[in-house]
Amino acid sequence: MRAASVDMQRLALTGVLMAAEPEGLRLVATDSYRLAVRDLPGTTVLGHGQKVVIPGRALGELNRLLGAGGDVTLCLEENRATFRVGNASLSTSLLAVEFPNYRQLIQPSYPNKLTTAREPLLEAIRRCRILARETTPVRLEMTATSLRLVVLTQDVGNTVEELDATLVGSEVTVGFNPEYLAAGIEAVSGDEITIETTDPIKPAVLRGVGADEYLYLVMPQRLTT
Repeated sequence: MRAASVDMQRLALTGVLMAAEPEGLRLVATDSYRLAVRDLPGTTVLGHGQKVVIPGRALGELNRLLGAGGDVTLCLEENRATFRVGNASLSTSLLAVEFPNYRQLIQPSYPNKLTTAREPLLEAIRRCRILARETTPVRLEMTATSLRLVVLTQDVGNTVEELDATLVGSEVTVGFNPEYLAAGIEAVSGDEITIETTDPIKPAVLRGVGADEYLYLVMPQRLTT
């Protein structure tokens, strides 16, 4: 869950919430600029209503242990979690923190939904990042039939990419941190991706078409021009 923070001054945000849901297990991470929610239907490692917060770094190590795949066994004690993958095990302390109320950030529905091919979008953002400075947003100009990506960099030059897309709703232009946007697109599965928006100053939500088990919410950057 790459959306977890690495800032130890904000300890609650360095963890990943693991919570029991009626349909299975839910993992949630946020650094306050983006939010990732992964549902694992049918997974019941926690009791009804139970939730724990696991350090994000520990789950990063677990991901490396998994490699190409494999089954994971989780053993929870009062303040520790132990993961077993084959003959390897990973033990970590649980974070004794209150995880933020993430549900209030996710709207039940969004008035604008753009659909485009996932891989071409990711490649376009990677090209845009070459010119983008640390604080330079990538502008997503969403129209009924296309998605234009624009990076305006003073004294360096401009980058424009255009992709085929379909938009249900109103045309809108929103700015995003290209690193955060690329991270969300990489995590989404499927050949196509949707970008749901309300307006240029409210969070956008990314999902894979036909892959509702993962949601990535990202805060926009204000555009000055």
